[in-house]
Amino acid sequence: MPKSFNWSEAIGAAGRTIQFRLKLACGVLALLNAIALFLYLVPPGGTHEELTQQIVQLRNRMVAGHLQTKVLETTSAKVQTGSNQSSSFETTYFLRKRTAYENVIEEIQRMAKASGIQERDGVYAEEPIEGTADLSLLNITANYSGQYGSLRFLNEVDRSPMLLMLDSLSAVPQPKNGEINAAIRFQAIVMEGAAAPAVAGERR
Repeated sequence: MPKSFNWSEAIGAAGRTIQFRLKLACGVLALLNAIALFLYLVPPGGTHEELTQQIVQLRNRMVAGHLQTKVLETTSAKVQTGSNQSSSFETTYFLRKRTAYENVIEEIQRMAKASGIQERDGVYAEEPIEGTADLSLLNITANYSGQYGSLRFLNEVDRSPMLLMLDSLSAVPQPKNGEINAAIRFQAIVMEGAAAPAVAGERR
């Protein structure tokens, strides 16, 4: 005898299967939504605000680094300029060892003649400059006589292209009308192997 088929049971089983699958799909979707929400609220690289702050900090560091580079470039340029100016100063004003005395004597005689003062005698002495290996100080002490107006000699010293530093000056009036005797001490820097100084008679 053929077995009867129960449609109710078949429909009920299929319904339960569909319900299970729907529940499973809903659970998976809920889990995926929860994961998406979590990643949105707490992203792996940080929140939106944190990432924005990091970007701002990186930009600030880049700007600071750029400014520091500019400062270093400016400092380097100034150091180079100072080095060039130092070399130029040495070349212009430091006297060569082998011609220092000759150059100083010629320049003093030129200035004395231009101002109308007479050099009576002079003493030249050289001493090393402490802390340097190739520099020395040339001391020139000389006695002069002439009229008061001949003290324009000091103006000639100031305008000289040679670096003659006035160390001391003393002047004594003489019985003769308007005459004085003066003792003047100059100093000049002498350098071993220094380049030739400016030509005497030129003006700065």
